[in-house]
Amino acid sequence: MLPVPTLSYLAQFTGRAEDSFSAFADQALIQATLLFSIVTKREEYPDSEDQEALAINAILEMADRIYLEQPYATYKASPFQSETIASYTYSKGSTVGKARDGQPTGLFWWDLAIDELSLASRSVMSSGSVAAFEDAVVANADGVRFVLSTSDLAEVTWLGTDDNLELNPRPRLG
Repeated sequence: MLPVPTLSYLAQFTGRAEDSFSAFADQALIQATLLFSIVTKREEYPDSEDQEALAINAILEMADRIYLEQPYATYKASPFQSETIASYTYSKGSTVGKARDGQPTGLFWWDLAIDELSLASRSVMSSGSVAAFEDAVVANADGVRFVLSTSDLAEVTWLGTDDNLELNPRPRLG
């Protein structure tokens, strides 16, 4: 597990006095660190000082949220946690539950760190961005470039590379 930030780090991060925290604060720090490690699949902090600071800020922000939500744990665990606005109903989950499920939590440092520091090859988290890989961008005989769809890639892979293969026209890339 990652090294757990100290209570003095949490006090400095939140701007509250260290002696204002109850004994649960240490447990909140442990829980937040473990959650960060599980969600990002990281066993150690990144080598970059900036990325390490980002990870620690995320852990401290989540620890503070866990700490502040703890007195309301029974209420939050109630099965009647939903809200209806007009005809739209949604469940109100805890921040930790959202983080566990890979949903945005609304915590700036946490969401940023998860997006930036998750080990993509090992994590259940994924970014919301779209990327085109060079081998999926092709040009037809007229020089018009387009992105191959998944079915096109499967067809091209199945047929092999054939210069005479005609693909359905795709929209031009901007």
